[in-house]
Amino acid sequence: MNTLSDEEFEQIYGRKPVRRVKKKKIYWNRIIIALIILIGIIVGLVKLTALVVSKIRGDNTQNTNTVLNNTSSSKAEKDTSSEEEKDDTPAKYSNMDFTVCIDAGHGDYDGGTTDAAGTRYEKDDNLKIVLEVQKYLEKYGVNVVMIRDDDSFLELDERCEKANNAKADMYVSLHRNSYDGDISGVEVWVNNSEPAYDTKLAENILNNLAQVGISENRGVQYGYVGNPSVNYYINADTVMPSCLVELGFITEEIDNKLFDEHLTEYGQAVADGIVQTAIDVGLVDESGKRLMSDQLISPEKPVNNSDSSSAAVAMTEPMQTDTSNDVYNTQENEWY
Repeated sequence: MNTLSDEEFEQIYGRKPVRRVKKKKIYWNRIIIALIILIGIIVGLVKLTALVVSKIRGDNTQNTNTVLNNTSSSKAEKDTSSEEEKDDTPAKYSNMDFTVCIDAGHGDYDGGTTDAAGTRYEKDDNLKIVLEVQKYLEKYGVNVVMIRDDDSFLELDERCEKANNAKADMYVSLHRNSYDGDISGVEVWVNNSEPAYDTKLAENILNNLAQVGISENRGVQYGYVGNPSVNYYINADTVMPSCLVELGFITEEIDNKLFDEHLTEYGQAVADGIVQTAIDVGLVDESGKRLMSDQLISPEKPVNNSDSSSAAVAMTEPMQTDTSNDVYNTQENEWY
C-alpha cells in the first residue's frame, strides 16, 4: 500500500492530513535505577571524603598529642631531673655518727614572749627553726632527739632528763629574745663555768648565724641574763655540752624580718655549727666516723662534778633584773 504524501492527500481530500505523533516511551524504571545508583555514588563519595578528612585530622591530632605528650614528658623529665639534681646535691656532711638533742623552747599553753602587737608567739618561731635544724642534721646522718616537734610542752626537768637518758652528745635549745626597748641581735648562753666544749658549740653556731646575716652579734654569754652567778636550767642540768640560742629579739622588726627571710639558712647554720663542733672536739672525724666510744660529756659543768652543786636552783623562779643598769629584762615567761 502506497502512502500518500501530504500534498497528494491535500489535493484529494482538500485538507492537510492529521498525523499522530508517536509518543516517546519513558523508561521510568531505568531512571529510578540510575538515580539510585547516582545517590549511592554520591553517598559513597561523601563517606569516602569524610573518612579521608577524619584520617587527616586524626593524624594531625595524634601528631599534636604526641608533640604535647613529648613536651609534657620533657618538662616532667626536666622537673624530675631538677628535683633529682636538687636532692642529689652532696650534703655538706654525711654519716655523722653522734646524737644531738634539739629543744624548741616553750610550747602549748606556754607561748613564751611575743612581739609588740602580741600576735606573734615565741613558741611558734622556736618550733619553726627547730624543724629546719632537724632537717639538716638528719640529712647529715645525725641521730636527732627532739624535745618537741609539735605544739606541746615539757617541764624543764623533763627536757633535761630526756636528753640525759638519750645519752645525747650535745643539747641545743632555740629561743627568741625580748626587750621593752631598742635592742636587737643574736646571743648564745652557756654555763657560767665556761666549759670548753659548750663554748665551742656556742661559738660555732653564732659564727655561722653571723655569716648568714644577723642584725648584731651579741656574743657568747655565760650564766643567766642579769645574773652571771646562776644558769639557765638546760645549761645546768644536762651532762653534755649545751647552749641556749636567743635567735634575735621578737620585739624588734628587723630581727623578725631576718628570721622570716633566712629561716632555712638559719636552720642549716645551727646544724652546721653542731656538726663542726663534733669534729672540733674529736667526737667524730670528717667522714662522720665516731671516735669516742662513750657519750660526750662536758667535764667542767658543775652537774658532772660531785663536789659542786648544780646551779639550777635559781631557775625555779623568774629572775628579777634591773633595767636601769642597762640590763635588758626578759618577760616572766621567758626566764628559761
